[in-house]
Amino acid sequence: MPEAVGKAGQPSGDVPRREATGALLVASASALFGGVVVFGKFALRREWPVPSMLAIRFGIGAVILAIALVVLRRPLMAVRGERMGLALLAVGYAVEATLFFAALEHGTAAAVTLLFFTYPVLVTLASWGMGTGAPSRLTVLSLALAGTGTAVMVATGGRVSIERAGVLFALGSALAYTSYLVGADRVLRRTNPLTSSMWVSAGASIGLAAYSLASGGLGIPTGWSKWWPVLGMSAATAGAFVCLLSGLKRLGAVRTSIIAATEPLSSALLAFVFLNEEVTTGTALGGALILSGAVAAALARTSRPVEPPIP
Repeated sequence: MPEAVGKAGQPSGDVPRREATGALLVASASALFGGVVVFGKFALRREWPVPSMLAIRFGIGAVILAIALVVLRRPLMAVRGERMGLALLAVGYAVEATLFFAALEHGTAAAVTLLFFTYPVLVTLASWGMGTGAPSRLTVLSLALAGTGTAVMVATGGRVSIERAGVLFALGSALAYTSYLVGADRVLRRTNPLTSSMWVSAGASIGLAAYSLASGGLGIPTGWSKWWPVLGMSAATAGAFVCLLSGLKRLGAVRTSIIAATEPLSSALLAFVFLNEEVTTGTALGGALILSGAVAAALARTSRPVEPPIP
């Protein structure tokens, strides 16, 4: 009797292991993005323009990934048939980053973050609308837990205030990131995650550099006190991109977006350890809800149709 086959023609017994690995990779990406926040707080103490700092962060991250590709003898270019899609994804990520920091010019960080983290809901609706099937009950539960937890954490962590323009920029950023995750899930089937991460990081760097030039805030760090935080941010960014895209291939866009919502929790925990920041009751409650949502998302199953084995 032939062995049962799961997604992409894999033996069904390998699917739980593959999905558990994917959940661990996405959680690792969120932890690394949390590390980026901590390094960023050290950098901001040096009074360095944020868009300029991030443009250099993504640029160095792209260089790190390019060096890794050369050392590992992996291709620098995407697989034929996926190159145009990857270029669009890089542009999309650049748009997302630019809109996010444009939103910060019109509202508090808490308000912008709260609006941005609507993206798991948008990813779920977009994926459903594009024919991947209705989300399971456990997926809906995980989405509700993660969304509520993020709202509690952000709303209790700082003043929530934003102008109308900020709302539009923040929601635009969430839409751009939704397009990025859903697009990457559909486009990047054969391209190595290192390769795709390098181009996405380069695209974000270009977009933020253009924004910095337009806003008159482009600057180059001077001295080791400014360089070490951005080097830490760059290394964490490179690792986070690889983990995120590797996990995305295993989990799909919906569950990846929900587990990735653990980023505020990772940031809060790392800030507590390395910056001695207080963990409030709201942070603890919101973090527990987010973690519960991530676990539920990892345990959920997609309703995507089973593909037949490749002859």
